[in-house]
Amino acid sequence: MRKLLPVLILALIALGLPSCRRTSHNGRIDGFWRIDEIAYAESGETVSPTDLFIAVNLELLQLDNPQVEHTGIISYHKGDPRIGVEFPYNPSAEALYKYGFPANPCVLDIVTLDSHRLVLSSPVAVISCTRY
Repeated sequence: MRKLLPVLILALIALGLPSCRRTSHNGRIDGFWRIDEIAYAESGETVSPTDLFIAVNLELLQLDNPQVEHTGIISYHKGDPRIGVEFPYNPSAEALYKYGFPANPCVLDIVTLDSHRLVLSSPVAVISCTRY
């Protein structure tokens, strides 16, 4: 019995640790997305960037590239057809346009969302991403 008690205590601790982790209610949109293509509506231009990323986790969205990142607060619940983003540090409209995002704050329509693909539509562009 003395040998069994420490094993039971360790098993209970191991089972209890994951319950302390904060969970997200965002569903499949959470993750690190590589932007494959941005089709700008006004000019009709389509670009295929190699170094632009979108990271979504809990209540935050980050627009990343090797030199700079812009962090925004999202309003989204699993299954919503839109995602709202507000960037509290006010990046320039030009910096957001590079990612296909309209002015700050913005609302983007979710065209496609599955475990591998994310397509967002804004008044400025259609942004096609794959999970990275």
